[in-house]
Amino acid sequence: MTSKDKKSEPNGSSIIASRVSREIRDISPYSVPRFDCKIRLDGNESPFSLPKEVQEKVDRAIKDISINRYPDPDAKSLVELISRVCEFPKEGILLGNGSDELIGMLITTFSSGTGKILCPAPTFSMYKLTGLAMGAELIAVPLDQNFDIDLENSMSYIEANDPDLIFLASPNNPTGNMYSAGKIAEIISVARGVVVVDEAYSDFSGYTFLPLIKECENLVILRTLSKVGFAGLRIGMLLARENLVNEINKVRYPYNINSLSQAVAEVVLENHEFVTENIQLIIRERDRVFNALSAMEPIKAYPSDANFIFFRVNNADSLFSRLVEKDILIRNFNKPGRLKNFMRVTIGTPEENDSFLSALSEVLSS
Repeated sequence: MTSKDKKSEPNGSSIIASRVSREIRDISPYSVPRFDCKIRLDGNESPFSLPKEVQEKVDRAIKDISINRYPDPDAKSLVELISRVCEFPKEGILLGNGSDELIGMLITTFSSGTGKILCPAPTFSMYKLTGLAMGAELIAVPLDQNFDIDLENSMSYIEANDPDLIFLASPNNPTGNMYSAGKIAEIISVARGVVVVDEAYSDFSGYTFLPLIKECENLVILRTLSKVGFAGLRIGMLLARENLVNEINKVRYPYNINSLSQAVAEVVLENHEFVTENIQLIIRERDRVFNALSAMEPIKAYPSDANFIFFRVNNADSLFSRLVEKDILIRNFNKPGRLKNFMRVTIGTPEENDSFLSALSEVLSS
């Protein structure tokens, strides 16, 4: 075939298309709509920047980095610091370029049994996206009417399919609530595969399953620095028994945590008192915003254990556009089915939250 013949083929090159797996062709890339709004309450990030004295320490640490050299491949100093903060053995800690990379590493490592992954729905989309991209079969079990785990259906699917991996985000994104601890414990006890409890938002719930690792060899905990003020660092943390971590570490890419992220993360963790204060403020603001939303018609707000609030309106698309016009960005989840007319707002500073509530009230009353 000549180069001219190749160019004439419809939809680009069939040669390239034939090399792309059906799983990849059938999915869409992870995408978050970007709007140039002054107030951004869409990404579940912390609204607080570093205190001046901590920023100065960060600046000094960055100046000492040799950019021409590879980073510490094992991020040993950072792992040891996280071990002390979490009071968990360093041998059971593995870091990733965000939790997203760790999710991919888990699926790569534990996928040679049944090739099936189970997770509730709705939940964090990367479990499904990454699983499908890697050729796994996804089993989505709908949450109950309170967005809690449907234990009966989950147990039936686990018994019938024996999934290699089960992903349980608690608190869950986008719904914001923790799953019932007893239901999670029961799933862990019957699952023959690995159960991953994603605790990305546990700093706002005050609850963790970390102590259960001593009793459960198949339990993995995921955490992140992204939600408490350091989304730009992309530091995800995996905590499990040493034997599991050793297996997962075999598929980790070399030098996956860059030198800048390692250095900055060490500084902020060594000076983390301000983080605790910010978390407490966000929790107070979360409760205030929830009460305000609950008092608005026709909004239905759902209690949250995270740093955001999930709520339903009559017309999410229209409300989203009207808020963007007012320079306020939140997350629109509207699509047919369970998420129809649902939205999510991240808790910002008190001033940002006031602006959001005021704009929302104006839109609803107009």
